[in-house]
Amino acid sequence: MINAFHHLYKGRVALEKVRTEEEVRQFIQSELMDEFTHPRARRSIETKYAFAVTRIKSSKLSNEEQHSLLDVYNEEYAKLSTGYEV
Repeated sequence: MINAFHHLYKGRVALEKVRTEEEVRQFIQSELMDEFTHPRARRSIETKYAFAVTRIKSSKLSNEEQHSLLDVYNEEYAKLSTGYEV
């Protein structure tokens, strides 16, 4: 799953240090919260989630890798949108 994540976001310098599943989950949460964008230009969690799902589904990752990443995104999205862990 970590290799698939690196492949999906190839070229992002900040992700070169991501080595564990927990670090991947932290990055996903930050991405869904749009923390990498200026506050006035941030998008909603729902919009960022939709962008991520589209990016994963249109990637050249194997079906297994896509499902693995989608599962993690779904879990993190559920945590952020409901406040409860899955």
